Amino acid sequence: MKRVVQGDLQGNVLCGYGRKYAHGLFLFFRIEDRRAFGRWLDAQAGSITTAVPWGKPNPASTLNVALSLEGLEALGLPPRVLDSFPEAFRQGMEKRAPRLGDMGTSEPQHWDERLRGLHGVVTVLALERAVRDARRAELEAEAGDAGLEIPPFAQETDVPADEREPFGFADGISQPAIRDPEAGPWPRAGEVPVAAGEFVLGYEDEGGVVPEPPAGIGFNGSYMVVRKLEQDVEGFWDFLRGEAEGDAASMDWLAAKIVGRWCDGTPLVRSPGGPDGDGAARDALNDFTYGADPEGFRCPIGAHIRRTNPRDSLDYEWRFANRHRIIRRGMPYTPDGDGGKPGLIFVCFQASIERQFEFVQSQWMGDGNAFGLGSDPDFIAGPSAGKMTIQGAPPRFVPMQRFVTTRGGGYFFVPGMSALRHIAELARA
Repeated sequence: MKRVVQGDLQGNVLCGYGRKYAHGLFLFFRIEDRRAFGRWLDAQAGSITTAVPWGKPNPASTLNVALSLEGLEALGLPPRVLDSFPEAFRQGMEKRAPRLGDMGTSEPQHWDERLRGLHGVVTVLALERAVRDARRAELEAEAGDAGLEIPPFAQETDVPADEREPFGFADGISQPAIRDPEAGPWPRAGEVPVAAGEFVLGYEDEGGVVPEPPAGIGFNGSYMVVRKLEQDVEGFWDFLRGEAEGDAASMDWLAAKIVGRWCDGTPLVRSPGGPDGDGAARDALNDFTYGADPEGFRCPIGAHIRRTNPRDSLDYEWRFANRHRIIRRGMPYTPDGDGGKPGLIFVCFQASIERQFEFVQSQWMGDGNAFGLGSDPDFIAGPSAGKMTIQGAPPRFVPMQRFVTTRGGGYFFVPGMSALRHIAELARA
């Protein structure tokens, strides 16, 4: 099996930078002058963070670039290259909104206009907030000479000290282990390793094949999904308070049943009665399967983490689940202005948007059929209609409400370093 070429792969795809890089910047842009952008991209190539392991000390910040189909077209890539991308990427997130469950207030017509029609995104992650802010100022100052139009805001993100997402749950716990020593790391307890080709183009995937990459620029590339997801934290806990009739312990129990974990990250399947006190041991929080809980009496079959990563629920060898894994690199953001709500900049990487992100979103989260739950969606991020079933004797049925709203996003391609330099050359021509 061919091993990943670390120096040609952009960083944070297979091997993450780690939660110590707690201060992020997502600089969304549109290209106005392709030649100027090509010169800027070529100049930045030496500064873009790759997958090559770092020495000490760690860099103060990282830099990565991804482009949408519209961005690649604006840079002058020929039709034969653009047409070789998969249909989901060519159509883009907005046109795929119905299958993603982006309906009602989450429909693209309600999205932030500054997060529509994007050509690309520059991502910066930093160890310190001041470093992130300084890098933002530098990039915005370079925008004119780089031929870019930057929307009136660049989305800043910050991981809180307790590493919890806005609803209050420990986040970033479960990530696939990669079956490639060059991809790192590091065996993860409770995970069946996944082939690198499930996330990076040019390598063998779980099906034993190397899918055809986009013509000329696909090797070491990956597809990046970015979604701004606004979370109604107050509404979520008010709803739970009403369902629990104001009892705090019942609220925590119901919240855990909906998510599949207690707020500290303890998985229900391992500790159904309450947090087990190992919240600080993040590796232990991922060391479990569902084989001993087939009926969902410990962790409901429709719990959020069980739907998004069924592990051994649908296939005891994980073969089916591992064909639909994604690598998540999202970060929370604080409210935008007065009266705004907090949320998550959801980010995931995969080799197939349709088979991985869209499948999980539409088939496992948007519909319950695969789990024997009929048409009931995921409580956390599914549509607002339906119910959640909490298995028991008797079972409990929780009515659905929407507490997460899509505010914008897009599908992007993360080129390998050689491809990035080739794109810059084409743009300058």
